[in-house]
Amino acid sequence: MSDDIRSVRRAFEILNTISKHSDGINLTDIASLVDLPKSTVARMLSTLLSLNAIERLTDREGFRIGSELVAMSSRVPHSRSLISIAHPYLQQLVNLSNESVTLAIAEGDEMHYIDQINGSQLFHLKDYTGLRFPLHCVSDGKLILAFRPVEQIEAYLSQPLQKFTKNTITDPEKMRKELQTIRENGYSWTNGEYNLDGIGVATPLRDENNQIVASICMFGPAHRFPAQYRAQKYIAMTIDTGHKISAKLKSLGWSGIPR
Repeated sequence: MSDDIRSVRRAFEILNTISKHSDGINLTDIASLVDLPKSTVARMLSTLLSLNAIERLTDREGFRIGSELVAMSSRVPHSRSLISIAHPYLQQLVNLSNESVTLAIAEGDEMHYIDQINGSQLFHLKDYTGLRFPLHCVSDGKLILAFRPVEQIEAYLSQPLQKFTKNTITDPEKMRKELQTIRENGYSWTNGEYNLDGIGVATPLRDENNQIVASICMFGPAHRFPAQYRAQKYIAMTIDTGHKISAKLKSLGWSGIPR
């Protein structure tokens, strides 16, 4: 390996380490985590500081990701950067549950599924990546709708709600009650409302302004995925993952409004 390649790899390892410590991390701890001499790390930190890739903490010893890297990340398409941030956490949830997990964002009155990871079960529902569905027929969509302003909810419910299965909620008053339950619980459950065989739970992702910017959903086929009253473990795991991703978004200063 050439010295140039080695230097780039070391710089990336240092940046990756710093990025995992939103409150900052000092030279000694960085050197320990990347397994390099403190003198080598100090030289590289000096170069990264000069490039504004990192910055010194003003209140104590240490470093954090700098303005130039934040600016670079903001120029990445917003959905793409969200996928990059959320994907490792989705993989952890899949590893724990062995069920499928999706990431979705709202685009008008539809949910757009932008990432999906499947567990190792022999049977899965389809890959929804790239597909869009009306808000009222999927758990992610009901979740997003529930936390919208009242006038937006009423505008959506004033439209005819398409029925996809016998379980799709198309009555506005029933949907209002469903949305109230979602607000109280902090998560949304689907019971075959788009696909009769699909059951799952969705929870929100919040940005630095505490605004809901996306949702994640764990789901599976009805013959395997537990009913809601028996799914507390899955619900808790999904909510916990949502909290972790939200905390990461906030630590990065990530906003749902493109800069």
